[in-house]
Amino acid sequence: MAKPKSFKVTRGNSFLTVYPWTHPKTRKPGWRFAWREREGMPWRYVTSATKGLAETAAWEKLGEIASEGFVWSGLPRESQRFLEEVHRLTESEDHAAVLDFLRSRKRSAEVVTSVARFMDFKVESAQEQTRHLYNVRRDLEAMAARFAGSSVTDITPADLKGWWDKRVEGRKAKTRNDVRANLVSFWNWAILDGLFPKDSTPADKLPRVEVGHGERRVVTVDELRRVLDAVEAEWRPWVVLGAFCGLRPEEIAPPQKKGASKATKRGIRCEEIDFRFKVIHLPSVVSKVDTPRNVPLCDAALAWLAWAGITEGMTGPVCLRNPSEKGETARLGKLVFKDGWPQDILRHSYGSFRNSLIRNLPQVAEEMGTSETMLRRHYHNPRTKEEGEAYFNLRPSVIRCDPMERPSNSVSEETRAG
Repeated sequence: MAKPKSFKVTRGNSFLTVYPWTHPKTRKPGWRFAWREREGMPWRYVTSATKGLAETAAWEKLGEIASEGFVWSGLPRESQRFLEEVHRLTESEDHAAVLDFLRSRKRSAEVVTSVARFMDFKVESAQEQTRHLYNVRRDLEAMAARFAGSSVTDITPADLKGWWDKRVEGRKAKTRNDVRANLVSFWNWAILDGLFPKDSTPADKLPRVEVGHGERRVVTVDELRRVLDAVEAEWRPWVVLGAFCGLRPEEIAPPQKKGASKATKRGIRCEEIDFRFKVIHLPSVVSKVDTPRNVPLCDAALAWLAWAGITEGMTGPVCLRNPSEKGETARLGKLVFKDGWPQDILRHSYGSFRNSLIRNLPQVAEEMGTSETMLRRHYHNPRTKEEGEAYFNLRPSVIRCDPMERPSNSVSEETRAG
């Protein structure tokens, strides 16, 4: 019987040599060929029981090699099972999202490093460390410390929600939403930086807490009277401009602590209050939204500004110091509200009572330098017309012109004629 001879299988410009082979242990005869995907890669072997099967296998292998993709049969069985499972679980419309995730997974940096890069980006964009960015940094660094060593894409929605639940436990709805917003901002940056796929992020899946009326705290007339009675003289203008003009606290008396407010911003000055035409011309250097706006001066504001010592012809800042930094809001919060000074209560009150009189949210939003959507979400707590009238009819019984003199607890409510 003639000894079996090797032969070539040719396909296109490539060929494989098939040769007779005997198993070294069982001595069972067979056929084998060697192949590799490209030069420099290790040789692999395919063994068949018969010459015909070996020829067919060599022909198919040449076709796989010629396709210039990976050779399926050359993959380890574990890899084949994984890819088969991916194929089973995905539809054609899922392919882009899966590939996007895998690319981001390769790039995804460790979360502590990523948060540091994000904060550098935010500070550089703002050109300074602001109070808002300080709060963002505080939340994100706490989150990063919890997941230190993990990449951004390794943090699951369930893991992040578990951390978030503990972070905001017992805190007000607005604060809970603020922490969520900081996380969303970070994950959105991660998408832009290629660290996370363009898909719903763990932060997006955190619940947005509905802010109830209890959070949109407004003062009663009696509470405002007590605040006006008790406030230290140097911060009378701060209360008046917040309660009767709706200015933001930082637009009246910006915090002076380093990093607490933008270096390009300052508080309102007396010369920007136009007593003749009853309007405050708030320049962009004062307005938080970086655009100038005109704020009307109602009769209540005019009366109380005079009581606070702010009159026509004066120049300079209306407030030299920030009341929160000097403990005044903490003192008033304990004295009047018992459980602390409610955040933005004077501005909340202006927006709600002002709209109760004019019933025009877009106009109120324009006066306050915000959007109607934000006004509804954060400031507006519907009040009746009668409540609005009582609020804006509040007057000082004795007009004081010396802002450095202590008030004499002589605030009273008068009914405005007409």
